[in-house]
Amino acid sequence: MPETYELKLLLQYVKKVVDTYGRPVEIPSELDTMIKTVMTALKKLKNSGYKDPEVLDPKVPEDLFEYWDIAAAARESYRNDVQYYFSGNTTVYEAEKVSDMVGQWLDEIELGIERSFKFATVGYGDDGTSGIPASFFAYNITKWELNDGRNDVGLPLVNPRAMKLIKFPLFLEGPVRYMKTIQDDQDRMADIYDRVKESGLRDTKLKMYFLSASLQGQSYDMGRQMAFAPGWLENQSIWMHMSYKYYLQLIRGQLYDQFFSEMKDGGILPFMDPDVYGRSLMECSSFIASSAFPDPSIVGEGFLARLSGSTAEFMDMWKLMFLGPKLFYLNDDKEVEMQLTPALPSWLFEDDESDGEPMFDEDGNHIVKFKLFASIPVTYHNPGGKSLYGVSPKSYKITMKHGDVVSVDGPSIPTETALKIRRMKGVKSIDAYF
Repeated sequence: MPETYELKLLLQYVKKVVDTYGRPVEIPSELDTMIKTVMTALKKLKNSGYKDPEVLDPKVPEDLFEYWDIAAAARESYRNDVQYYFSGNTTVYEAEKVSDMVGQWLDEIELGIERSFKFATVGYGDDGTSGIPASFFAYNITKWELNDGRNDVGLPLVNPRAMKLIKFPLFLEGPVRYMKTIQDDQDRMADIYDRVKESGLRDTKLKMYFLSASLQGQSYDMGRQMAFAPGWLENQSIWMHMSYKYYLQLIRGQLYDQFFSEMKDGGILPFMDPDVYGRSLMECSSFIASSAFPDPSIVGEGFLARLSGSTAEFMDMWKLMFLGPKLFYLNDDKEVEMQLTPALPSWLFEDDESDGEPMFDEDGNHIVKFKLFASIPVTYHNPGGKSLYGVSPKSYKITMKHGDVVSVDGPSIPTETALKIRRMKGVKSIDAYF
């Protein structure tokens, strides 16, 4: 399902582009062959009149199986055709055709997503009614026919004729990727967040999120994660990278209270307990031993320094906190403008629970400072130290290196000054007043 959610986003982007620009798309002829086969199979599926029943059976219906069989075979043929090289021949699709095809694909993906929620998940302490997006499904072949093929060690090969779906426990990646598809629906985002927090994905002791719910009772056919003790590596530990992806979706979806609650409760560096974490709070780990681990002495400890993925997510979170989702944009005249739209809680300006002292400007307003592009000091002036959630400044003061001051009334910085800031050209500092 995570790949399905990403595919949905990619296809939505493709459709938006072809609808916007109306340009034809040139593709390799091998891909054209695969698409024609898939479209024929999809048309046959639609003409069959198949509709999901109210109660879904794990046995894959014949119409859906036939579609899968043709589409999977077309994909394998395509891979075989381009294994070493493309022929060089191409086919041109008009924009309207691409838009129509992609629209049909998106419709079918939506049906699959709805179907996945109906099948849901199953596992230790999970009866499938959580309403949380599933991550993985598997299939057992229940009917097959021998063909003339043999594998590398001489064993006979078969063609599948029917199969049955297998469900797995919850994994955090499911809701992480699903949330990317519902960023504009705050109610739905909040609903998924609440469900995840109350589910087996929540480590209530550490106030963090497991990579997976309990895998107790699962078959070793599930994969290598079953080789690890619970709470360690791929079996119900805390993967910082995946957890950070989850937190990032919260702030992207404007669930500010939930995001900052998770941060301050210790889910995000630097609000973890360093004595428990066991390493510098400036350093991310690959995973944290969760409360499911049998040895309580290392629960909460980070293992295997990992400075890539989690750091990238943290920088995205920082950007949304201090800059906003769209720092530079094109106005109605197609000219570049700049707008700061931070998402900062009041406790970053003044916090009674912190040992840090709040900072004030000469007028007694709370301030927070950071550097834009690692070179331009930016100061937020916030009367009363209130939370700034998706709020843009009322005015700006841009001080240039040669001494001139540019004053701006309103939330946006106009083109000439915005371009100088973007190019880091002669800008000494920026003051934003809320």
